[in-house]
Amino acid sequence: MKPYISQTLESNSCGAYSIAYYLWETTNSQTINDKTFISNIHKRIQIGPNNMGLPENYSSPEKIAYELSNNWSSCSYICILSNSTVMPIAKSLNISTKNIDILDKVKSDANKYAIIICSIGYMTPALHYMLIKYEQNTFKLLDSLYNLDHSNFKILDSIYGTDQVVWEKFTIENNNKLILDRNSNYFYTGAGILID
Repeated sequence: MKPYISQTLESNSCGAYSIAYYLWETTNSQTINDKTFISNIHKRIQIGPNNMGLPENYSSPEKIAYELSNNWSSCSYICILSNSTVMPIAKSLNISTKNIDILDKVKSDANKYAIIICSIGYMTPALHYMLIKYEQNTFKLLDSLYNLDHSNFKILDSIYGTDQVVWEKFTIENNNKLILDRNSNYFYTGAGILID
């Protein structure tokens, strides 16, 4: 498999990248590694003005699910566990959710793909979307910020290169921290978008 393209840190477009990765994996779109394609998706899924003080160009889970369901015929819905750290954000934005554990659904093969929401750091407001799947008894993800140094929030293209996004294995510790084969400070929030 040819590696996928990566995002810039300041673009806040991880939701659009996650959608694009899904579309490319399922061959619903032939515009593979096209940044204009991703940019157009990102324009449609931005959270916009809000009362939470979130940057307007953050990706909205509600708009991600809508984009997949209505523009790509991939029925999707938002799942947030009742004890999720992002539940207050969902309530403040009046986002309708289902109390379903995404990881359980993907692991049981009820859904092949999902987009999970992680915090970058324990219980921080810095959120990140990643496409996941479960295959050969292993969780895998595509991380559009694979080249991010989590200790200082700098992109390390000199170490990791550019546009080298590939499926990475991960496990989750009891505190919801994602363990990868590289330095990671991602924590699963108990939220995301299931894709049927």
